Amino acid sequence: MKNKSVIATVLAAGLCSAAAMQSAMAGESKTKPIPGIPSNSLELFGGKQVVHEWAVALFYYIMLDRRINWMFREFGNPERQIFLNTQLETMVLGGPNEYQGASMAAAHADLNINMEQFNAVVEAAYNACERVNIHYWTCNQLIAALAPFTDDIVTR
Repeated sequence: MKNKSVIATVLAAGLCSAAAMQSAMAGESKTKPIPGIPSNSLELFGGKQVVHEWAVALFYYIMLDRRINWMFREFGNPERQIFLNTQLETMVLGGPNEYQGASMAAAHADLNINMEQFNAVVEAAYNACERVNIHYWTCNQLIAALAPFTDDIVTR
């Protein structure tokens, strides 16, 4: 991706608290994008079908990355993770709240994920955006929407 230093900037921004996002996940059937994310983010992304294509591409890049692929092979079910990621990303971009997975804290509690591994997934996310032709600015909206989960995912 063109400017990977943006990753740290976007993640540091933390546009809302993880607690607020967890609350949104448990709440209404239709969510609003988090503060700072345009209300038409899901539309700009291309809708739920493109979010699904992005999630498939995300796991393609994750499975190519030796820094993290072992973790997903050992602890994950890629088909289920693609399904849940499609739901989660659709929700954080302002689509329907259909998320059926565990909270981010519960899902990642025992994995001992460090910041390098987390950033590897973020890199895969940007690569997935390129693969499905998502504009860089629109991709940043998704990354910003997921940034509040950093503290729930990175546990060491």
